[in-house]
Amino acid sequence: MTSWLRRLKTRAVALAGAPPGISSIRGALVAGFAVLIALWAFAGVELIRSLGDVERRVAAEHAAFARAADMVSLSRRNVLEASIDVRDALIDADPFARESYRYELRVLRDAIDERMRTYLRDVPSAEERVEWFRLRAKLDAYWMSLEFVFADDLPTSPTRAATMLRRNVRPIRTDVLTLLDNLRDLHQASLRQHDAEVRQLNAAARRRFFWIVAGALLMGMAAAWFAARHIAGLEREINRQRLAETQNRLDLERLSARLVDAQEAERRSLARELHDEVGQALTAIKISVGVALRTPGTPPSARAALEEASGIAETTLHGVRELSQLLHPSMLDDFGLPETLAAYVRNFSKRTGIRARFLHDGAEGRLAPDAEVAIYRIVQEALANVARHSGATSCLVSLRRTSDQVELVIEDSGRGMTLSTGTGDVRRGLGLMGMRERAQSLDGRFTPTNRPEGGACIVVTLPAAPGVRGARKAG
Repeated sequence: MTSWLRRLKTRAVALAGAPPGISSIRGALVAGFAVLIALWAFAGVELIRSLGDVERRVAAEHAAFARAADMVSLSRRNVLEASIDVRDALIDADPFARESYRYELRVLRDAIDERMRTYLRDVPSAEERVEWFRLRAKLDAYWMSLEFVFADDLPTSPTRAATMLRRNVRPIRTDVLTLLDNLRDLHQASLRQHDAEVRQLNAAARRRFFWIVAGALLMGMAAAWFAARHIAGLEREINRQRLAETQNRLDLERLSARLVDAQEAERRSLARELHDEVGQALTAIKISVGVALRTPGTPPSARAALEEASGIAETTLHGVRELSQLLHPSMLDDFGLPETLAAYVRNFSKRTGIRARFLHDGAEGRLAPDAEVAIYRIVQEALANVARHSGATSCLVSLRRTSDQVELVIEDSGRGMTLSTGTGDVRRGLGLMGMRERAQSLDGRFTPTNRPEGGACIVVTLPAAPGVRGARKAG
């Protein structure tokens, strides 16, 4: 998925210069993943919150149960210790020991009362609160029933004292212990109910988390579907634009090829007109002037004028021939590409003073006329750039032909080329564009580079036989 999106983005950027569709793709993906991440985050927060609520309730219930169990245990222990102290007080005949027993009973009673006042403020259940108030009343009655032990008319008979203890104290103590057992059972039942509630809360939290996760997955799938649908639409639009641009490029290439053909035909026509019409007229003028110069009795002033006219005619005829060769070299039709390039390189060296050499290897056979014209025009434009812009002192043109391709290399010793788009000389950029168009019109490759040792290098590779576009154009 990631590599496919990367290829799609690369194609879109290459074709349309990062069109708005790329931003739409990025926005759709970001929105879909943002919704999915938000839902997962919400699910995680809800789960943590639910678990936190359950843990807090469990902790609160266990703390309440521990306080209740501690209260019940303290009450039971103090009640039993009070019974033991009363029995010891009845047995002990020392009158001074009674005050110590009375003090111990007061301490036991105060401990229960103080703990119960604190505990009753936090009892949440009304039923448990009623039971505690009943226990508190029974404890008050129990403590009151123990006061007979410290009366002045206490029976001296152990049997009588035991009877009073059994009749007055034991029933109330039994009621207190029964209430404590009821409270213990009530607490255990409350704890079991709380455990059931905790299990229900856990089940509810799991169900809530399941539904949130299921909703997140469904919404994530929906977001992914919408994003994929949007991306597919954008890809179709990009492919449509790419096909349209490819068709436009092919149309421009065909138009460029036709323009080149029309230009070459016009140049050939002009060269023929210059050579046949203007050249022959100048040759006739030169012959007529020569006849006049050879005629006896020609005045010296007329002879000087005729000689000047003959020189002008000769110079003009030479210029017309050079212009005709520049427009369309007749040598290319008569002697082939290597001889034409060799002559052009020699003339270029004479005109510019730049040392120029031409080498060829295996290029004796004739190429297609379009290929020969294209190579000649590329050499012509490249050497013109060398003369105008490079500052070179030497250059080399080499032509090599193999069984399946023709390679043209043009090197110079100048300052090199600025290959970045949008910079450099405009005319030179147009010249490079024209050379590239000529090469591509014949299914060739045009590669301009800078040499490591300095200077520029242009490599043109053409198929030895006309390619697909060349064949289409020829047809």
